[in-house]
Amino acid sequence: MKKRMKEIIKNIYKYVDNKFYFKLLYLFVTLTFVTILKDVPVIKSLKYIVFAWAIILILFIIIDGYKRRKIYKFDIPLGTFMILTLIFNFFAYKNIENIKIWFVNLILFLVIFSVDVFRDKKTLVKEMNIITYCYAIFMFVASIISLIMRASGKTIMIEGVLCIDTSGVFDNKNALGIAAAIAIVMCIYLNYIEKNNKLKMFWFGNIILQTITMIESEGRSAYLIVIAVVYTFIFIYNKNKYIRTTIVALPILVCTAVLESGKINLERLTTERNNIWDSAIVVIKGHLFTGVGNSNLFEAVKNARIGWYVPMRDGGVHNIYVQIGTVNGIIALVLFLIFLGMILMFIVQHLDKLQRKEKLQMTTLTSIIVGILAVNLFESTLVYMVSFMSLIFWIYLGYLVSVLDNKNVD
Repeated sequence: MKKRMKEIIKNIYKYVDNKFYFKLLYLFVTLTFVTILKDVPVIKSLKYIVFAWAIILILFIIIDGYKRRKIYKFDIPLGTFMILTLIFNFFAYKNIENIKIWFVNLILFLVIFSVDVFRDKKTLVKEMNIITYCYAIFMFVASIISLIMRASGKTIMIEGVLCIDTSGVFDNKNALGIAAAIAIVMCIYLNYIEKNNKLKMFWFGNIILQTITMIESEGRSAYLIVIAVVYTFIFIYNKNKYIRTTIVALPILVCTAVLESGKINLERLTTERNNIWDSAIVVIKGHLFTGVGNSNLFEAVKNARIGWYVPMRDGGVHNIYVQIGTVNGIIALVLFLIFLGMILMFIVQHLDKLQRKEKLQMTTLTSIIVGILAVNLFESTLVYMVSFMSLIFWIYLGYLVSVLDNKNVD
C-alpha cells in the first residue's frame, strides 16, 4: 500500500513539475482573456488553478529546479532588474499591488521563460511544435467564427456578455489582428516542417485565413509582426557586419523621422498614443531612478498629461519601454534593454552556426520574438501582466535558447 501511494505521489509530482503542461494551459487561459470565453465560469476557475500551479512551480524551482538551470550572461541584467524592482516595491512604492505585479514578472521570468539545455533536444522541439499546433488551430477556429460574424452581422451572447460582430469572438479588433499576425508566422513554420501534403495545404490555407482576419481587424500594429519576418530573415541571412549595422539602425532612423514628422501626423499614426508617451516622459523626468510604481501609474500619467489625454485603460502607456521607465525608473529600463540586447545577440550567434532547414525554422520562430518586441512600441504587454502576447514571447524565447544551445540528442 505504501509503495503504491509513493508511486501515485511520484506521478503527481512529475505532472505538476512539468512546465510544458503548465505553459500549454496558461496560454489557452490567456487567449480566453481577450475573448468572450473569459466570462464562462469554468474558464474563470482555470485562471485561479494556473496561478496556484505557478506558485507550486516556483517553489519547486527554489527547492531543486535551479540545479537544472544553466546560468547565462543575459541572466545577470534580468536578475538585477528583479532584485532592484523588489527593493523599490518595499522601500519606494510601499504598496501591496506592486508586490502582486512583481510576482507576475517572477512567473514570466522564472516559470514561463524556462531554459533547459540538459533535456533531449528532440523533446524540446516536439513540445514547442505542440504549442504552435494548438495556437494555430485555436486561431483557425476563432478566425472563422469572427469572419462569419463580421460578414453576417450576427452576435454571440455568453453569460450575458455580448460579442459584437466587428471583433468577432475577441474583445477588441487590435487583439484579433495581433493574434492573427502571430498565427501567420506560426503557420509558415508549421507548413515548412510538415511532411504530409494535405496538412501542408491546411497550414497554407490557414495563412490565407489569418491574413484576411488581420486585414479585416484593421489593427495596424499587427503588420509589424509580419514585417518582422522579412526583417529578421534579411538580418540573419546577411552576415556582412555593415549590412547588419544598417538593418539595426534603420528602425531607429524611421522612428526618429516619425517623431519629427509633426504632431498632427504623429497623432494620426499612433492614434494619439504619443500624448500618453509625452505625459509618461514627464513622469520619468520627475522620478528618474525609482519610477512611480504600477499602482500610481495611471494617476501619475493623467496628472502630467500634455495635450489631449487618451484613456490608458488596460493598455498602460501603450509602449512597454516607456512604461518600464515610468513604473520602475531609468535604471530598470536600461537593465531590461541590456537583457534584450544580450539575448538577441546570443540567438543571432547561434543562428549563424545553423545550416539550411534548421536555420530557416529557427529564424522563422525568432521573427515572432522580434515582431512582439516591435508591437510593444505601441502596446504594453511584455511584462507586468499575463497576456497571450507576453506568454508567447517568453515561452518561445525560452525554447529558442534551450534548442539553440542544446547538444543533447538521443
